[in-house]
Amino acid sequence: MKSLSLTAKVYILGILLAGGLLIVRMGMSLDLENPYLYLLGVLGAVGQTLKVEGPTNRTNYSIAWFVYGFAFIAFGSVTAMAVIIFSHLIEWIWHKYPWYIQSFNIGNHVLSVFLAGLVFELITRGTGRVDLTTALGMTAAALVLVFVNHFLLGVVVELARGQSFAESGLFEFLTLFLDFTILSMGAATALIWRVNPFASVLNILPLYLLYNALQVPALKRRLAEMKSAKIRKAAGKGV
Repeated sequence: MKSLSLTAKVYILGILLAGGLLIVRMGMSLDLENPYLYLLGVLGAVGQTLKVEGPTNRTNYSIAWFVYGFAFIAFGSVTAMAVIIFSHLIEWIWHKYPWYIQSFNIGNHVLSVFLAGLVFELITRGTGRVDLTTALGMTAAALVLVFVNHFLLGVVVELARGQSFAESGLFEFLTLFLDFTILSMGAATALIWRVNPFASVLNILPLYLLYNALQVPALKRRLAEMKSAKIRKAAGKGV
C-alpha cells in the first residue's frame, strides 16, 4: 500500500471504514442459526476462489455471484453480506492477496449489497410475495449491486493503477451483463426455491456450462496476445 498515492489510500480507507460500520450494523441482525447460511458460505467460497479471468487482466467472472443472488432473495441482504464476507475471506487465504486489496473488495461488496437491499425494500415494501413487484425489485437491486460494485472498483483501479474505466474493462457491456446475469440467475432460483425447492435444481444445472463459457473471453485475449507476439517476432527476424 506504500506505493499508492495519498488519494488512493484515503479512498481505500474510506471504503473500509464505511464497509466496517455496515458490517457491525447489519451483523447484529444476522441469524446464525440458519443452516443454509453455512452451506451458502461454502458454495460461495468455492465459486469465488475458482473465479475466471475476464477479457482484461483487471476483470474476472465468478460463479459466486449466483450464490450471492440466491442468498439475497431467499434470506435477505444481511445473509448475503455474511456469505460474501466468508467467501472473500476464504479467497484471501487461498490466493494470499495483499491485505488492502481483499479488504477493499469486502468493503465494496458490503456497500453494494447494502444499497441493493435498500432499493429492494423500497420497491417491494417487504411484502415477501412472489409477484411483479418482487420481480421489479429483484431486477433493480441486481442492477444497483452490479453497477455500484463495478463503479467503486473502477475508481480504485484508476486511482491506484492509473487505468481509466475503459482501459480496465470494468464497464464493458459484456463484463456488466455477465455479472448481472449470473446474479439474476441466483435470485430467480431463490424465487423458484420458495415455491418448489426441488424444481430450483433445474436452474443450477446450467452453471457448469456457464462456467466453461466464461473462460472464452480470456482465451480470446491470450490467443490475440500470442498472435501479436508472433507477428512482432517475425518482423524482428525480417529486419
